[in-house]
Amino acid sequence: GHDPVREVEVDEQAWLPAAVAALDLLDLLHDRPDRIRPCAHPDCILWFFDTSRNGTRRWCSMAACGNRAKAQRHYSRVRDAG
Repeated sequence: GHDPVREVEVDEQAWLPAAVAALDLLDLLHDRPDRIRPCAHPDCILWFFDTSRNGTRRWCSMAACGNRAKAQRHYSRVRDAG
């Protein structure tokens, strides 16, 4: 049994990464729709594929949005305490 092979053909080679990414997204939406979710940061428009073991990731990037959210919570506590 041969596995089917998907070949991506594009008119402009520059479109190949975008085409492959779109097809990968469609695969993920089909196979693991529960793992595709929007970033929890209110100012972020990105979605991400949750690769964490327990499926509880909230941020598109811990370094960016996760730390911003933590910093905002800290700032709110400091401001409210004063």
